[in-house]
Amino acid sequence: MATQEAPNRAVEFLAAFNDIEAFLRTELDAKKSDSFKWMATQAAKRGVISRDQADDLKEFAELRNAISHGEYRDFRPIAEPLQETVDEIKHIRDVLLEPTLAVDVVGYDQSIITLSPDDAIGDALRAIRESGHTQFPIYDDGTCVGLLTTNAIARWVAEELETADSIDADTMANTTVADALELSGQHDKAVFLPRTATAAAAVDALTTPLPSGALPRLGIITEHGNTDQRPIAVVNATDIPHLAEAS
Repeated sequence: MATQEAPNRAVEFLAAFNDIEAFLRTELDAKKSDSFKWMATQAAKRGVISRDQADDLKEFAELRNAISHGEYRDFRPIAEPLQETVDEIKHIRDVLLEPTLAVDVVGYDQSIITLSPDDAIGDALRAIRESGHTQFPIYDDGTCVGLLTTNAIARWVAEELETADSIDADTMANTTVADALELSGQHDKAVFLPRTATAAAAVDALTTPLPSGALPRLGIITEHGNTDQRPIAVVNATDIPHLAEAS
């Protein structure tokens, strides 16, 4: 009885690589002359893949070239990648072709609380007490104009206590969210993601420093990732492990 020849790992690797290359070329509307490494870089910049995935794919491109230009025997490459390498590229192929969306990880049933710049700071404190939330998107005339965090409120409290022994109810009623936002500086910023953002793209957005050098405090998911759209869901640093696991 003839023994069945074991599948060649290089063939599996090349099949997965070709699937990824075709996916990236379609997503980026890339030209035939655009290299795979260029596409990986562009895909990471556009949030199609994560930076880690782009780095892995660039290494896989080197391996693909080595296999493709190496020796063949009976139309099969002699050089074979490790099984772990094959498993990794197949995993990337699978999550790209059938990705898990960030909203699938964090869910749609979040009780997102937004505030207005004209709301009293006391309303924000009440929202913190009742909801346990520590970050609130601020919408003015339908557009998100900032992010109020407990850090900004703490800065406001510290400034008030420089000139007074305590903060009374009148002060909280007469101080607006806009007043506290003035103390938020460059460190309390949100990034916007579309409904179609993948879990990997959300991790990338939350871990990429802003121009100020600070990391985003919150990812706000809207229909198309625009600031003039209402939040569908939000993601923050505590969601990163679950998002990464689904990537």
